Amino acid sequence: MKRQYELTVIISCYNQERYLSETIGSVFDQKVSFPFKVIITDDNSCLDRSKDVIQDQAERHADIFTIFAEQNGGYLRNIMRALEKTDTKYFCLLDADDYWTDPYFLQRAYEYMESHDDYSVYESNVEVIAEDGRSQHLFISSRNKAGTYSKEMLLNNRSVPVTQTTGMFLRNCIFINGIPEVMERAVGTRSERSFEGDTGRFMMHLKYGPAYYDSRVAGVYRLTEDGIWNSLSAAKKQLIAARMQSDYHQYYGSDVDFFVNRAYKLLQAYLFEKQKELDGLDKLDEFIDEYEKLMLDDVYGFCKQYENKIVAGKNRLRNKIRQTVRILRA
Repeated sequence: MKRQYELTVIISCYNQERYLSETIGSVFDQKVSFPFKVIITDDNSCLDRSKDVIQDQAERHADIFTIFAEQNGGYLRNIMRALEKTDTKYFCLLDADDYWTDPYFLQRAYEYMESHDDYSVYESNVEVIAEDGRSQHLFISSRNKAGTYSKEMLLNNRSVPVTQTTGMFLRNCIFINGIPEVMERAVGTRSERSFEGDTGRFMMHLKYGPAYYDSRVAGVYRLTEDGIWNSLSAAKKQLIAARMQSDYHQYYGSDVDFFVNRAYKLLQAYLFEKQKELDGLDKLDEFIDEYEKLMLDDVYGFCKQYENKIVAGKNRLRNKIRQTVRILRA
């Protein structure tokens, strides 16, 4: 008889043999009263023995299911392969270089979500450590209090904590019906960043119900030199975050005032960081790659389309942004 699982834990791997056993071990160290399965999806690891480790772990644990891509498709495509097979009531993701430290995290999240069926997200804080194991800081500041956070709070510019992937537990209210078209279209495009990470999953689910934030630490987020987000400059992080807002506006289908003003503020932050990097913006076109130019053009286009909705930082800053875009388009 087929086992009825309540939760799917998705582990995305790409050449992370060094950490895999610790990550998988932390999953099976969880003390739970309900059945769960693990889907390990490997994006064609070819530089180490990740595939061998995954096969070995699958032989040890009957509740591990594996996906081995024949060619590398990138992080978003890799997790989508697993999401397409996620048919449980709940799911969560754990990157192959991160791990859980609280053995009761899944049980606590499950019990809360079972008793609050209108909630779409349960999230806990995460400890950030360096590659050598030294603790850096908490992912979410201790100033953020435990409690309920809603879409309405976000759209009213209230502070809403968003944890890193390790601390997020989600109701399967979206992918149980298939992968959304906007996410499918994002693969291989500049929109990919909008849906591949923790912020994207949080934003997608907040549309369908509130989140509960528990300030206790669930596990560890390991900063690695080649990490998807950690390897980016401060300026590029702000630019990507600004670009995300147009995709979230498209996903929500409304609330353009919030998303365009957020994009505009993040664009300001990008230009501020870039100015610090280059000691001015006059030679910006010489120091950014084509991808960054296209991203900046996307954000400018979104802000320009809804310029009448922008309420902050009027003429002087707008002129600086227009001047910057003219430099890049020259």
